[in-house]
Amino acid sequence: MTEASCLRIYLCESSRIDGNPALENILELCQNAGLRGVSVIRGIEGMGQHGTHSASFLALSNNLPLIIEAIDTTERVEAALSQIQYHLGDCTVATWPVSIRLGSIIAHGATHGHD
Repeated sequence: MTEASCLRIYLCESSRIDGNPALENILELCQNAGLRGVSVIRGIEGMGQHGTHSASFLALSNNLPLIIEAIDTTERVEAALSQIQYHLGDCTVATWPVSIRLGSIIAHGATHGHD
């Protein structure tokens, strides 16, 4: 078991950073900061400071919630967050400690369990 940290960034499909799609910018910032094990998750419904967003048949939306999540060493997560925090605008950010039981993200730099 390896101790690490999880970084989670909440945003919407329509979120922008410096005039560009926030999703693309944040992924690039994460990569440049050296984070590994980064995933993007699209929600089917969400509620936040800008109202409710839903993918229901009655309210097809192109503004669904997104979560960008990275699991890496605590040192890497903290260093990356200090580099990208300025660019995140009104995105909500959460971090917490995690234990990696399977996989080798940290030991071998892989992003999948049994590389």
